[in-house]
Amino acid sequence: MKGVVYIRVSSKEQTEGTSLEEQDKACREYCKINGIDIIEIFCEGESAKDMKLNNRKEFLRGLEFCRKNKGKLGAFVVHKVDRFARNTEDHFFVRKTLLDYGVTLHSVTEPIGNKPVEKFVETMLAASAEFDNAIRKQRCCDGQSARINQGIYPHKCPIGYISGRCKSRGEKKTEPDLPDENIFPIIQRGLKEFKKGTVSKTDLADLLDKWGLSKLRGKKTTVQFVEKMFTQHLRFYAGILLNPYTGETIKGQHKPMISENEMREIQFTLGGKNKHCVKKNRYNPIFPLVRTVLCATCIKPVAGSSPRGNGGRYFYYHCRNKECSMYGKAILKTRIEQDFLERLKFITPKTEYLELFKATVIDLWNEKSVAYKLEIDRQKKLVEELERKRQRIFEMREDDSYTVEEFNERRSQVDNKITAEKITLNETRIDQLDVEAVLSFAIQFIKDLSRQWFDLPQQLRPRFQKLIFPEGISYDREKGFGTAKLGTIYEATELLAHKKYPLVVFAKRSSNLF
Repeated sequence: MKGVVYIRVSSKEQTEGTSLEEQDKACREYCKINGIDIIEIFCEGESAKDMKLNNRKEFLRGLEFCRKNKGKLGAFVVHKVDRFARNTEDHFFVRKTLLDYGVTLHSVTEPIGNKPVEKFVETMLAASAEFDNAIRKQRCCDGQSARINQGIYPHKCPIGYISGRCKSRGEKKTEPDLPDENIFPIIQRGLKEFKKGTVSKTDLADLLDKWGLSKLRGKKTTVQFVEKMFTQHLRFYAGILLNPYTGETIKGQHKPMISENEMREIQFTLGGKNKHCVKKNRYNPIFPLVRTVLCATCIKPVAGSSPRGNGGRYFYYHCRNKECSMYGKAILKTRIEQDFLERLKFITPKTEYLELFKATVIDLWNEKSVAYKLEIDRQKKLVEELERKRQRIFEMREDDSYTVEEFNERRSQVDNKITAEKITLNETRIDQLDVEAVLSFAIQFIKDLSRQWFDLPQQLRPRFQKLIFPEGISYDREKGFGTAKLGTIYEATELLAHKKYPLVVFAKRSSNLF
């Protein structure tokens, strides 16, 4: 029987010892005893933690060798199961792949095979290897978490600090990173300058080089470098460590470049916000008609107040313009809001106008739908043509008409075009709404305005009021609500009631709202 041998070590240090030689010797002896004629030996020194392509080149070459020689090989020999894979799922997936090629997995030091007991042992060994790998990983994570909780950053420190290079000596980091006496003040100065909001990231990169950073680093400072400072290292520069295992923030033992307040100011600047200007929520749920209802005398928005009396608090709307004759003359909140509900009922469109409006909009929509369908068909054909072009590019790569560089460039160009055209196609399809269903829903909404206003969440009421009364509506203590400019659909209804304009004019305008 013919076979191949696969040997590997899990660290570079092992390749300098005798591990590979011992595995090679043991595998050769095993093959000699079991009558396996070795055709090829595959040897590598990478990690067994996963099966990534770039980590297991020789292993993948061995699998490919078995595939190409399907029917000619019978054995795939490893020294030990954990040399093969440290993940149970990977182990049995590759074992099945080998069986599909007519090749059986052999372990020199373990009794694995196709008999029930041998299968059981193999399963336990594969699970044990995965368990061992998980335990190692957990210990590593626990150790790193413990050091972070002590205020020590266990990884390579960001620019501006000097690492103790403990890893190269095989030691664990037990001391905080020290400031780099040359680079630390330059980065610190740059952060404080950016905090002011007067320089961009590009400007900051130029300033850092002007202050000597490029000379110290031996290369020009780029915008990408500056962005990395802000996205990855800003918290560290403020003396804060994030424990990724618990989500907690820890005060680091290293010397910070900036304070936590300065860090927040930089974050405000990055977000395009002025740190001195915090947006105020102007909506008051107790007085929802503020900024919609206007004083009939001065046409200024009314305000709300809630003075305390013997019976508790009393809620009023009133004019807030000190120069107005109505200033300080209050109107009960319950009265003005009840009048507002009555006003909504008054301007609610009549059923016959809503049905006529619906029919007209549907007619207009049907005219437009033909153009949409033609545009969608055109976009589909364009995407299909680009897909065929993409396939031809792959075929030209397979027959070596394109070099790898030419292939990657042409594929990227076509992929970008396909993405752009698919987005355009999707946007075109968005316009293919079920307009009749949308209109039915809209009509149900606007035919009972007072109920809709009453049922709406309080924070949405101002937007609803703006839709109906885009310029507000005046209120007089004696006469109540006056006339006001209405939203398009309500304006159309009132004009149609007096037969001043044909419906189609307003249908064209109002259909844009949906």
